[in-house]
Amino acid sequence: MDASTTLSMPRRDFKVLSLVCGGHFVSHFYMMVLPPLFPLIHADLGLSYLDLGFLLTARYVATGVAQIPIGFMVDRFGAKIMLMAGLMVMVLGYALFALASNFWILLLFVVLGGAGDSVFHPSNYSILNASVSKDRMGRAFSVHTFSGHIGFAVGPAIILPIAVATDWRTAMMAAALFGFAVMCLLLSQWRVMREDGRAPAKTKGKDDTGAGISVLLSRPVLLLFFFFTIATLAGNGISAFSVSALVQLGTPEALAGLPLSAFMLSSAFAVLAGGLVADKDIPHDTFAALGFTAAAIVIALIAAVPMPYVLLVVAFGLAGFCLGVIRPARDLMVRDVAPAGSSGKVFGFVFSGQNVGGALAPPIYGALVEHADPHWVFYGSAVFLLLGILTVTGGRRLIGR
Repeated sequence: MDASTTLSMPRRDFKVLSLVCGGHFVSHFYMMVLPPLFPLIHADLGLSYLDLGFLLTARYVATGVAQIPIGFMVDRFGAKIMLMAGLMVMVLGYALFALASNFWILLLFVVLGGAGDSVFHPSNYSILNASVSKDRMGRAFSVHTFSGHIGFAVGPAIILPIAVATDWRTAMMAAALFGFAVMCLLLSQWRVMREDGRAPAKTKGKDDTGAGISVLLSRPVLLLFFFFTIATLAGNGISAFSVSALVQLGTPEALAGLPLSAFMLSSAFAVLAGGLVADKDIPHDTFAALGFTAAAIVIALIAAVPMPYVLLVVAFGLAGFCLGVIRPARDLMVRDVAPAGSSGKVFGFVFSGQNVGGALAPPIYGALVEHADPHWVFYGSAVFLLLGILTVTGGRRLIGR
């Protein structure tokens, strides 16, 4: 008897969710491993900060480019085997990174790690979609997203003390060993995790690829791709450039970071609340549109209305909550449009919109801070949020089908 059938439904849901979230935690943990080590790598290898920044860019590009073909491979070969293969490649990339001695070798291994990281969204959502009870899917997606936020927070807090006590190479190797331990844990629970059905053998090959591309080019999937792109453009404006804008607008440098912390923390915990809402019988697109509308209003008010510092922090926290609470509903919208056996490619393609938005945001907002009124960092974010509403409401009927 399959191990998953011997567990009660709530217990099996919890176990699968814990395993998948462990992998998602590692993915986001690794995203935050490199930046805290930049000063140490700079001192050791003499690389410029421009070189080090390019390593991060290369990592995210590698993840975004690989994510779409990985989605097809998830649907063809299975989510579990692709998850393990990607995790192995990512761990190997970071382990070899610890041994590298020049920029080009570092670049090669960081691209390898980024390519390995591309498996998590298509694989994780495919496993959750097949393993977790439908009436708890919203909460499962919310906990999955929240585990990524925790990985972001824990990464620097763990890796930097290790590097200071030893060196950056030892810290990177310790991170690789941690990823290897998680991979072994997932392998030990292989039979507990289910995955969406694969395409029948007779449809594999060119016909299967052509049908998959047709799915990705369908209107609902394209609208959600643009929704993810625009949402990232809006969110990255706040996360990456709000501190610079606030300082230019007169907020003391020592105080400019707290509003952003309120935004990030509120957004992370709002994800959990959003999971409870997403499991209710409400239209996910309507809820997402309401959240974007509220966030756009609050962010525009931050730019338009001079606020006392305490109220400014509260406004940032409220905007973060409005954006975080809709994320489980956002993920369920992707699930709703994915045909059977296609969740890997659909999630992989749609989530690559985050990489596109992440690549476009820095030059747009950097130009606004450098050459325009810094108020436009906030107005620009609000405008992108309003455009995001159009991508949701524009596909309402098709998504509903």
